[in-house]
Amino acid sequence: MKKILIIDDEQDSVDVFEFLLGNLNYEVISINNPLIAIQTIRELLPDLIILDWLMPQKEGIEVLRDIKKELDIKEIPIIISTGIRTHSTNLNTALTLGAIDFLRKPIDEIELEARVNSAIKIYDYLRETRLIRDEIHKKEIEISEAKSIHYQNELNKKNREMLVSAVSIFQNRKLINVIKTELFDEITELSAINKSQIDRVLDRYENISNSINWDLFECRFTELNNDFYNKLQTDFPTLSTGEQRICAFLKLGLTAKEIAILNFSSYEAIRKAIYRIRKKLNQNDKMDLNLFFQGF
Repeated sequence: MKKILIIDDEQDSVDVFEFLLGNLNYEVISINNPLIAIQTIRELLPDLIILDWLMPQKEGIEVLRDIKKELDIKEIPIIISTGIRTHSTNLNTALTLGAIDFLRKPIDEIELEARVNSAIKIYDYLRETRLIRDEIHKKEIEISEAKSIHYQNELNKKNREMLVSAVSIFQNRKLINVIKTELFDEITELSAINKSQIDRVLDRYENISNSINWDLFECRFTELNNDFYNKLQTDFPTLSTGEQRICAFLKLGLTAKEIAILNFSSYEAIRKAIYRIRKKLNQNDKMDLNLFFQGF
């Protein structure tokens, strides 16, 4: 049963509303003190409010203003009723302040039924629309969270692939060196020419293997850092390919020692390379290049 709250200081008017609306199967609650209107509305949460304009404690139009300031009850429809201020300008004032309709006293039964039914249907529609909107918003959040989880999983996967590729580069180089050392130690009778030939074969394998691993690393790095190399080349065209690779490692937060291990270079060589990069980037020694490239 729909609930209607009557706010009117005249008992005769309240009796008429209760009788007519009761016959229309509405639950009717009334108060004659507009000063407790906000509190009562919050407690009852009616489907409709019929508010008298002229009351001694506080005019209905002021109560209307107060209700429309309250976020939790402002959307409850309000019909203003009056027996004196019935001019079209009064109607306009009430509607401008947020009333949904206007009733002139004495109350006409047919008009009351039509206006009340219309106001409640509008309110029901607004509530249903709000529920649908909230449900859509909830679904959008769920989809967004699912996409975020999926993206994070993909990001973690690509990060793992990058690290595996970087470690593989280092391991391949270390393995080649171990093979060379053990091979030459075991086969002492090899001539210098034969050793040179074996060196070239192993170096060729190392270069091919490192090229494949570096390609995988760069592919994953580029996927995670859109257009990094293009922007780097555009902004700092004097950087060499090797220096660009060091910039990529710096973007990942690696230290000079870690880069030296991955590049199978000496720490001093990488330190000098980073010094050259600073000069080409026009950055002083105080600038943290890891932070610089992370924001690049």
